[in-house]
Amino acid sequence: MKRRGDAGTRRRSDKEKTVAVSPRHPIATSLFHPSSFIPHPYLFFGGKGGTGKTTAACAAALSLLDHARDGEKILLFSTDPAHSLSDSLNTKIGNAEKVVARRGKACLVAREMDATAALERFKSKHGAVLAEIADRGTLLDESDIDELLDLSLPGMDEVTALFELSEIDGQSNYSRIVIDTAPSGHTYRLLKLPEVFAGWVSALDRLQEKHRYMVAQLMRSARKREDAVEVFLSDMRERIHRLRAMLYDKEKTSFTLVTIPEAMAVEETARYFDLLKSADVPVTDLIINRVEHEHGDCPYCRARARFQKPHIKRLKRDFATLRLREAPLFAQEVRGVDALRRFARAVWEGGGDAETRRHSDTAKKEATKQSYLSNKRSTTVSPRRCVAVSPRRVLLFGGKGGVGKTTAAAAAAIALAERNPDRRVLVFSTDPAHSLSDSFDEHIGELKQGVAEISNLDAMEIDPAAWFEDLKKRYRSWIDDLFRSLTEGSRWQIQFDREAMRDVVELAPPGIDEIAALSTISNLLEESRYDLIVIDTAPTGHLIRFLELPEIALSWVRTLIKLLLKYKDVVRWNEIAEELIALSKSIKRVVALLTDAGECEFVGVAIAERMSFEETLRLTESLKRLKVAMRHLLINNVVPMDAASACEFCATRLASQRRVIGDFKKSFKRKVELMIAPQQRREIRGRAALEKHFACWQSLTETR
Repeated sequence: MKRRGDAGTRRRSDKEKTVAVSPRHPIATSLFHPSSFIPHPYLFFGGKGGTGKTTAACAAALSLLDHARDGEKILLFSTDPAHSLSDSLNTKIGNAEKVVARRGKACLVAREMDATAALERFKSKHGAVLAEIADRGTLLDESDIDELLDLSLPGMDEVTALFELSEIDGQSNYSRIVIDTAPSGHTYRLLKLPEVFAGWVSALDRLQEKHRYMVAQLMRSARKREDAVEVFLSDMRERIHRLRAMLYDKEKTSFTLVTIPEAMAVEETARYFDLLKSADVPVTDLIINRVEHEHGDCPYCRARARFQKPHIKRLKRDFATLRLREAPLFAQEVRGVDALRRFARAVWEGGGDAETRRHSDTAKKEATKQSYLSNKRSTTVSPRRCVAVSPRRVLLFGGKGGVGKTTAAAAAAIALAERNPDRRVLVFSTDPAHSLSDSFDEHIGELKQGVAEISNLDAMEIDPAAWFEDLKKRYRSWIDDLFRSLTEGSRWQIQFDREAMRDVVELAPPGIDEIAALSTISNLLEESRYDLIVIDTAPTGHLIRFLELPEIALSWVRTLIKLLLKYKDVVRWNEIAEELIALSKSIKRVVALLTDAGECEFVGVAIAERMSFEETLRLTESLKRLKVAMRHLLINNVVPMDAASACEFCATRLASQRRVIGDFKKSFKRKVELMIAPQQRREIRGRAALEKHFACWQSLTETR
């Protein structure tokens, strides 16, 4: 007898021909069969910030809903600290699971996880067990353990995101799970977290091993009983197993890369693809987003389309092993359910050209050259007043991924160095997916002097792994000396404690990138090698985490010093204490600098799209809370006036941008100086292009 659901017994209607499937198994349909869509139950979307990965994830989830069986539930889940699902779907989502769309009895549920709340739940649920393990396996008493467990750790957003996913997966309530990930540098670290989890469990298991040994010696004849600690460790191992299956099982998981046909995005996508392959992540698809087309005789559109062609050719050659899809540049921002469904049709139903034509026709009706030029409240620019001539010691450039912050930082650094030949200038990247090399069009590495052939300009892209390895060497030595002193002259060997502590030191903490960046900046300030430092930061969510890190680090240092004072008779107090005290002073210098408006300024970078506007508002509130001054905001990639005056498609794009620019004006009036920079006909790479880009920055004013 054939099983229910076998091909021989399925009954399909001519209209839908939908295959009946059990939860958490691939869905096949007449439109979305495996050759044209992703058949796996877990769909990850990732890439460089600003390429449209959130748009692609939301569109895919809606497409799955449109072809789902009655009763099926699909989950759209964000692991990005700077969530954008709400902005993309144009509806408030938040931390709770919320139904955002229905089709019959099928529904799409979305969730933007609150990492802080999730971490508190984890600590509340498992804190007692973790304290019990530490109490059994270390010298620390209950009050010491409680203090350590109360400390925050940067990077726990990724950890708790995966814990939440593992619990959701364990409940088996969803037939498909679509995951919108953080930008590439941080997502790669997220995908490696099962190894970190396994290391944590191994370290905890070693701490518990001493307890097992003692119990075995004292109760040889007693029947073994699994206590709460053993149950917890067993549960952790099961979670790791589920996470590995979710992330690496080629039968269950598909990772879709999203990119745009521009050199910087292509280079980062290639590096990201290599990293994912080396980690054995099943990458199956590539979406080439924002492909531009010629519109009539528009020279601007023609130039943009032509400069993209070699990049598209390279993507098709280098990623030929993946399923390749293209999505056109739409005249208006892809936001809201209807626009996302248009995007899905263009990508997965091969309707890219049709969608472009349809949208172009709509553009003619919605915004013409005359309606744009006749608007009485026109946006103009005043004579250029450039932020880069600021005398402040540190400039931080940041914003949503893909808005051009690296380009802006590189352009400003060149201008600073050229206009101040007697001052040493450093441009420094804190983003784990470094792009300074791509922006300058030359290899940077850990330190490159005389960047862009400018003698007083240096650049730096740090290697957090190398930095952490150097740190580990010192701490391994301290641990060995500690346990050597504890066991000296004694027959009792504290082997379990020693091995557990070495295991812990070997584990790179989740926020290692931010920690390494903070340490490097602290050292640079202490050495006073540079008069001016320009910092290219990570995308918004991880930028905020970096800015919060000094206070978090100080709380760790204070707690560790207290513990060292308490146990100074059994540890090498002087050497460790001196390093911690020096670190504390260094961190305080960074805090003082970041919050000194006379010495440090944050330069916001955005684009004239609603999602960027909303994220910039949230970023501004965070900067205010952290007391970091922002006096300038650059709105990048604005369609040039000459293009809009000659092309209906460009006019529609600019009309859409102008509405958002108007919102920027209303929200930031008298708070910051708004600046705009036009979108260039070609990508901005190398000294000459960066200088030209910087020369176009203009102060935004409004005339009546």
